[in-house]
Amino acid sequence: MSSAKQSDSFDKWQSPITAEMIASKSISFNDIHMDQGILYWCESRPTDKGRNVIVSYNENKYTDETPINYNIGTSVHGYGGGAFYIKNDTLYFADLKTGLVYQKNIKTQEINPIVNLGEYRYADFCSDPKHKYLYCIRKDVTGKSQFPPTEIVRISVAAKSVDVLLTGADFYSNPTVSPDGKKIVWLQWNHPNMPWDATELWLADLSEEGTLLNKKNISEGQNQAYYQPTWSPDNELYVSSDKTGFWNIYHYTSESFINIYERKCDFGRPMWIIGTRCFQFLSVEEIICCYSEKGIWQTGIVNLKNKSFKEYNNSLTCIYNIVGENNKVGFIGGNPTLAPAIILSDRNNLEKINILRNSIDSSIDKEFISQPELIEFPTRDQKKAYAFYYPPKNLHYKYTENELPPLIVKVHGGPTANADFMLTPKIQYYTSRGFAFVEVNYRGSTGYGKIYREHLKGHWGIMDAEDCIDCALYLCELKKADRNKLIISGSSSGGLTVLASLAFQNIYKCGSCTYGIADLIAMTEHIHKFEAYYDQGLLGGSVKESRNIYFDRSPINSADKITAPVIFFHGDSDSVVHVSQTYKIAAALKKNNIYNEVYIFENEGHGFKNADNIVIALKNELTFFAKVLR
Repeated sequence: MSSAKQSDSFDKWQSPITAEMIASKSISFNDIHMDQGILYWCESRPTDKGRNVIVSYNENKYTDETPINYNIGTSVHGYGGGAFYIKNDTLYFADLKTGLVYQKNIKTQEINPIVNLGEYRYADFCSDPKHKYLYCIRKDVTGKSQFPPTEIVRISVAAKSVDVLLTGADFYSNPTVSPDGKKIVWLQWNHPNMPWDATELWLADLSEEGTLLNKKNISEGQNQAYYQPTWSPDNELYVSSDKTGFWNIYHYTSESFINIYERKCDFGRPMWIIGTRCFQFLSVEEIICCYSEKGIWQTGIVNLKNKSFKEYNNSLTCIYNIVGENNKVGFIGGNPTLAPAIILSDRNNLEKINILRNSIDSSIDKEFISQPELIEFPTRDQKKAYAFYYPPKNLHYKYTENELPPLIVKVHGGPTANADFMLTPKIQYYTSRGFAFVEVNYRGSTGYGKIYREHLKGHWGIMDAEDCIDCALYLCELKKADRNKLIISGSSSGGLTVLASLAFQNIYKCGSCTYGIADLIAMTEHIHKFEAYYDQGLLGGSVKESRNIYFDRSPINSADKITAPVIFFHGDSDSVVHVSQTYKIAAALKKNNIYNEVYIFENEGHGFKNADNIVIALKNELTFFAKVLR
C-alpha cells in the first residue's frame, strides 16, 4: 500500500480502530496483590457480561483462580474495590451477587464460604498472621436503609462467625494488621467529609482473641486526608497525608509524624474505590512508590536507611496501583502508547517492564496512535489549568490545506478525579478518524495538590465549565482546532458540566452526555451514602440551605437555553445517577424542538460493562457527531 497520505476532511477518514475492537477485545483491571512472588489481579471481561475474575501469574503460567460461577466484587462504598486479598497461599474474596466471602486454599484448590448468607457486603480484607481471623469492612443492609451502617468486623474463619469491632463512624477503610499480629490501624471519616477532605487515623492493640484494646485517634488535626496506612516488615507504621498540601509519606513514631521525603507531588489519590496503593515496602529499608506530578505519574524508591530517593524511568505515566515483595514489583498502569496493563518488574531493573496482560487484546498500529501533549492554559481569572491534547493521526490521511480539525472536549467525572496521561482506545477511535481530542483537568482535578483539588468547592457547574471553554478557545487560538466545530462530552459529574456548558455559555456545536446529572435537587433525592454530602462541599451548602444555588445550577431549569443537539446514554440500573435524570432533560429538549438522541441500556449501571452496549454507544456517538458537524 502506498505511504502517501490522502488529503481529506475528517468525515472521510477510515480507521482500523473499530468499536468492536475496543469493546469486545478489551478488559479492565482493579485490585492487585502479590504473594510469595506470585502476582494476582482482578479483571473485568466484557465478553462475559463484565464478570470479574481473579487471575494469577507465576513463571509464565496464567491461572483463573475463581471459577465461572463467581463474580468478584463488592459495593461497600458504592464504587467497589478491595474485593480480594491473599496471604501465604490463602485467598479471600467477595462474590458480588451473593455477598458471601470465600476462602480458597491455593495448594488444594478448595473453596469454602467463611460467612453465612445474609444482607451484608464485605470488602478491604486483612488477616492475622495465623489466618485465624479476617478483618474487614462490612456494610449492613438488613434494615434496607438508604444509608446503611458501615463497620469493621472480625470474621472467625473456622467458626464462620462475625463480630462487630467498630461501628458509629459513617465510613471505615484500610483495617490493617501489623506483621506481628499485635496491632491494627484503620481510617474512618464522617459526613459531610469525603475521604480526600479529612479522615481520622486510628490505632489499637490486638488481643490474642482478636479484640481491640487501647483504641486511639492518632490524627494530627482535623483537616488532613490520610491515605493508605501501611506497616513496615518490622512493625513500624507509615501513612500518606496531605498536611503540606500534597500527599506525602510519613512515619508515625512516638506520637509524631515524620515526613520521609518531602516533595510537591501526590503519593496518594482520592479513595473513590477501596484498596488502591501508592507505596509498599520491598524490605525494611526500601519503599517502592508511585506519585503524580502535574497529572503525570512516576515511579521511585525511598531508601529509609540513607534517607535517599531515586526516580526510575520505566515509561509508565499513569499508575493505578502498585505492589511489591522482595525483588518483584507489580503495577496496574500504562503510558501514551500502552493502555492499562498488568505489569511486572524486577527491583534490580525497574526501567524494564514486562507486560503480563494488556487491556486491549488487539494491538493498535503505532502509526494510528495520537500521543498527548501536556497543555497549560490560562483561565479567565488569570490562573492556570491543565489538559492533555491529542491531535488527529492516521497513517493514510491528512487534512486539506487550511482546514482545522473538529475538537472533542472531554470532561472527566468525579469531579474530584482526573484525566490520565495514557493510551485510551476511545480517544484513538476519534483521533484516527480526524478529530482532535482534549481531556481537561479543570480546577478541582486531582494530581496537582490539595489547593488545586479544592478550587472547585462552591463552584461546581461554573468553574469546571469555564475551564473547559477556556481550554477549547486556547487550542483554537493555537490553530489546533476549528472554532466552529467544537464538541463537549462527559459522563456522570462530567455530564453536568456538559449540560451546564450548553445551557449557560454555549460555544459548542453539540454535546454527548453519559449518565449525566441534569437536576441537582433531584440528585439529592436519589443518592447513595458515599456521596450523600459530596454536593454540599461542591455547591457551598445543603439543598435545604442553598436551594436557589441547586436550582440555578441545574441545567434542567435552563433547558430552554440549550440550542445545540445532544446525545444521551444511560443504564437503567444506575444507582449513582438515576436514569430519570436523562429522561427528564431529554424530554425538556424535545419539548423545545432541540434535536437529541437517547439510548437506555438494560441492566447497566454507572459505567457500561456489556460489550454489545459499548459498541452501540461508540458507533451512534460517532454517527451523531458527523451528522451535526456536516
